[in-house]
Amino acid sequence: MWNNIVNTVLLGTGKKQLRKDDLPPALSAVADTVLGDKSLDVETQFLHLAAIALNYRQSGVTALQDSSVTLEAAPDEVLPYCSPAAWQALHTAIDMDLHALILYWMEACAAAQQIAPPEFIPTLMDMSIREKQWRELAVAVCGKRGEWLGQLNPAWAFKKSDSTEERWQTGSLDERKQVLTALRQENPSQAREWLQKTWSQENAATRAELLKVLQIDAGEEDIPWLETLLTDKSSKVKDETWSLLKQLSTSSIVQVYWQLLQQSIKPAKKGLLNKKSLEVSLQLPSDKRIADSGIQLLSSSKSANDDIFILYQLTTYVPPAWWEEYLQTDKKGVLSYFNNTELTEKFIQALGLAASRFKDLDWFRLIIKEGEDFFMDAFNILSAHEQETYALRFFEKEVQFIIRCFSEKDYEWGLPITRELFKWIAKNPYQYNRNFFDKQVQNIPLLIAGELESFTPELPAYQATWKNTTEHIKRLLTCKAAINKAFSNTK
Repeated sequence: MWNNIVNTVLLGTGKKQLRKDDLPPALSAVADTVLGDKSLDVETQFLHLAAIALNYRQSGVTALQDSSVTLEAAPDEVLPYCSPAAWQALHTAIDMDLHALILYWMEACAAAQQIAPPEFIPTLMDMSIREKQWRELAVAVCGKRGEWLGQLNPAWAFKKSDSTEERWQTGSLDERKQVLTALRQENPSQAREWLQKTWSQENAATRAELLKVLQIDAGEEDIPWLETLLTDKSSKVKDETWSLLKQLSTSSIVQVYWQLLQQSIKPAKKGLLNKKSLEVSLQLPSDKRIADSGIQLLSSSKSANDDIFILYQLTTYVPPAWWEEYLQTDKKGVLSYFNNTELTEKFIQALGLAASRFKDLDWFRLIIKEGEDFFMDAFNILSAHEQETYALRFFEKEVQFIIRCFSEKDYEWGLPITRELFKWIAKNPYQYNRNFFDKQVQNIPLLIAGELESFTPELPAYQATWKNTTEHIKRLLTCKAAINKAFSNTK
């Protein structure tokens, strides 16, 4: 029927006219009435028939009755449906097309052991086709009805998940990295053993990528196998192997570094002022392993001595606590030794880098307290509160890095750092637009909503843009607050 109408439109009523036989039998009587009305021209008759056909088409059809097709009813749900307030919050997030808040809602719903109303299942399933990382959550919050619908629509047939071992054996590289990462966090030895078993089957690029996962909880038990990989033909594999070995204090390469440092940096005899200082030898013995392991032998600065540059690098790969035993003093005493000459005070930063590499928090906290150097690794090893305090201290100098770093966090920011972020962002409203806040809504504390007007930029040209942005932020936070409230009684 509809194809006949479309063809008539394309050809024109002068070449093709709509006939009664082109319509369903149920419309024959009304078609006779329209076509029999001689007061109507051909074009008007066509428009009348097309309008009638459209209404008929929109009235629906009777489902095909086929007794050979059997379909079991969806099983009863085990978990309770979420509250009306919760589904209203989800509706708002979907209506605003806020993926971050939809994910936030699903996480809250799953944590509350509840499920979404059936009418939301198609939307959540369709979105999860594109957002693969959502699939397990979507299956959880769509309940038994979602599983049942997945049997009818192959695109929604998300497996709850193959076994961990199956995903490791047959998954994509990203999936295998996810499996290995999770296993490495739970059972480091087993993760290494799985990688050893498949090692000979992997290509060089895959080997290098999977080796990166062993950075998680790298330990002494990894060393024997890692040291056998130094003969691998792939330079990428060798680079990753050296990177791992250089953060393990009992590896042979770190021992080599330490021996060279002890030969080159020695306590000086006390002078007239009885100050503790260090003597540095600038004639280092040649050792091929130093260059092979990735230590640069030539300084990029003309003013910096090559040997000092090498010693600086070696210091970053040796646990700073070793200096305490070597110099027979405590942490502050070690810093006193290094601080007493212009040459060795440059090594304080190297000690900080070593402290972060070997996750020696006591040493690291002392160095960042005493010095003015900025350490990017602080945002990987310090607690959330310490990270924010450190960020506030260096905010003006390192604003771009700090914003990028905090935008990647998976927890809600504290108010002090949020205020500083918003003050700076308000001065650059075109650089950090609505899309930025859409992605960061999970990180933004709700209490900042009442302070948004205080961040208005001074430049008139930016004020209208920032005002529009703040209105959008308020809508985001209102939806986030609604989600929190809807599930608060279940926590």
